[in-house]
Amino acid sequence: MAIRTYGLSGSGMDVDQLVKDLMKAQRTRYDTLVQKKTQTEWKKADYNTMYTTINDFRNTVFNYKMSNTVSPKLTTSSDESVAKVTAIADAANISHSLVVTQLAEGVTLTSAGPDNTGTADDTITTGASKDTLANQFTGLSGTFKIKITNGTSSKEISIDTSQSIMQVVSDINSAGINVKANYDTTLDRFFLSTTNTGASTTLDFTGSDLAGLDFLEDNLKLDVNPANNKGQDAKLTLDGAMITQATNTFSISGLTYNLQGAGTTTIAVKPDNEKTIANVKAFVEAYNNTLSKINAELTEDRYKDYLPLTDDEKQAMSESQITAWEAKAKSGSLRRNSTLQDAVSKMRSAIYNPVAGLTGKYTSLSSLGITTGDYSENGKLYVNDTKLKEAIEADPDIINKMFTTTSDSTSGQGIAVRLYDTLKTTMDKIGTEAGYSAGISGDTESTLAKLIRDYDKQMTTLADRLDDMEESYYNKFNAMEIALSKLSQQSSWLTSQLG
Repeated sequence: MAIRTYGLSGSGMDVDQLVKDLMKAQRTRYDTLVQKKTQTEWKKADYNTMYTTINDFRNTVFNYKMSNTVSPKLTTSSDESVAKVTAIADAANISHSLVVTQLAEGVTLTSAGPDNTGTADDTITTGASKDTLANQFTGLSGTFKIKITNGTSSKEISIDTSQSIMQVVSDINSAGINVKANYDTTLDRFFLSTTNTGASTTLDFTGSDLAGLDFLEDNLKLDVNPANNKGQDAKLTLDGAMITQATNTFSISGLTYNLQGAGTTTIAVKPDNEKTIANVKAFVEAYNNTLSKINAELTEDRYKDYLPLTDDEKQAMSESQITAWEAKAKSGSLRRNSTLQDAVSKMRSAIYNPVAGLTGKYTSLSSLGITTGDYSENGKLYVNDTKLKEAIEADPDIINKMFTTTSDSTSGQGIAVRLYDTLKTTMDKIGTEAGYSAGISGDTESTLAKLIRDYDKQMTTLADRLDDMEESYYNKFNAMEIALSKLSQQSSWLTSQLG
């Protein structure tokens, strides 16, 4: 940068102001680029909001492709102290008889004295302190190993008597063989149990060294006889068939049984019409909310005279004025947007059109009592509870068929199936235009991200040109000042000569 020498001539010119005025018109081009970039960033952010809205609804629609959502079942057990039962949509609407004669059990061992009474003599500490095994148990020293086998899984654990009993507990719990240990300091008792159940479950200590077996039996007072430490299967009779299960929770023919105790119960399965109606109404509400948000973007007012504010303009305004201005400047970036208009059109078609292949009285949502309101409401759906209930009672599987039917043709697809695909198409279009996030970090492909980067390049280039232009103006004024100064000196010399 050249040294600025203006002011030496005594001309009285305000060079800084003159340069600023000359550059003002030139900087307008830069401000225009900033405004265009800002508008593009706002548009990208609005697109991202729509993407999130549509994606959230699509996740909801996915649930309605599942029979369990649109065709829930209601199960009752005549005696829940015997079994609690739930059903999926595939379960038949019939009753089942269940007789439980034995629950599945694992193996549980607890510190117990020779008399196995569980009284105070079952405490295990014989030393003066519990800080280490050597101090907790009189005469215990050195290291030894215990091997624990549960079914087909086993683990050898090395025990050092310089460590505490809590380390033993930790090593067993982290062994990965479905065995859990616990030591209760208040009761001074040791507990060992399997986390799995069934006849194949065991607590077998075969393979432990002699000191390890002595520790388990004499110090922890646990029963190490493998014959005594076996689990058992659940035994039941279901609809006359004798069955054994390794666990108390299992599924058969669409029903999940959770056995509670021995006894007899009757399980009744029927359609849960009330829940079906509630789920349909929840779907309609989610659809209306999504449609409302998209339509709000499509009809939002556009204020063309409200451009993004420059830094100079912001300095002349209050905070509230800036907020009010930018609210209008941001408004309407997606007004009448073709991608969103197409999305609304296809969403409404997916909802309104009948499901080809369905026969009888109920082939479309409108036949179920789900219809649109006034034209001005832009496709908002309303549910006639009475008609919907009548349809479900007449055909308990109609919602399932209406929503989840699959087909090679769009017309034959269920409403949730075709709507799910339609929403994906819209999301892909938004992704191509604006990416999948509001910013441009990581977005190298979308149209708007490329445009924003192009504006950045133009702004950088123009900023450099403006800096050079400003410097050029200052250099010219410097030269003028030097020339005026020399002229003044020459004038003074001539005057002195003439005098």
